[in-house]
Amino acid sequence: MSNPILRPIRIEGDLAYVPLTQGYEAIIDAEDAEAAGQHNWYARVFPHTVYAATKICPNGKQKALYLHWMIQKTPQGLDTDHVDCNGLNNRKSNLRSCSPAQNGRNRKPQKGGSSRLKGVSFRKECGKWEAKIRINYKKKHLGYFNCELAAYAAYCAASKKHHGEFGRTE
Repeated sequence: MSNPILRPIRIEGDLAYVPLTQGYEAIIDAEDAEAAGQHNWYARVFPHTVYAATKICPNGKQKALYLHWMIQKTPQGLDTDHVDCNGLNNRKSNLRSCSPAQNGRNRKPQKGGSSRLKGVSFRKECGKWEAKIRINYKKKHLGYFNCELAAYAAYCAASKKHHGEFGRTE
């Protein structure tokens, strides 16, 4: 079986652009282009983001290798977090190894809730805004508030205290 033709990576200055399937393109540091260029990458589309992936066959078993794993060299048992939540931005300055809990703290607010603000929901039964945060996989109630912004301020303060640099509030 012959090797497939590899799609070329475009280098512009210190950045490189990796062509993916479905019209997507990942961005990496130019210094990582040679390693990334050894594979054809495809777009793996999830509801919250898109990742660049390729198929590898260690020990004869096919599995996915994500571009961010390859670049970050994430140790076993840890996740790779995209600081800006953009799964196609794989520059080293945007990647960090973290625990699964830390990775979860950097998520954007869920869509479709009663509030557009993270950590806030409207409680019809009491007619107030509730602030909640997840700490060590457990939800913690922060209080009920008359104003959505007051509930959000409580969430932001708790996120800063408990989540530190991984706490995303927007």
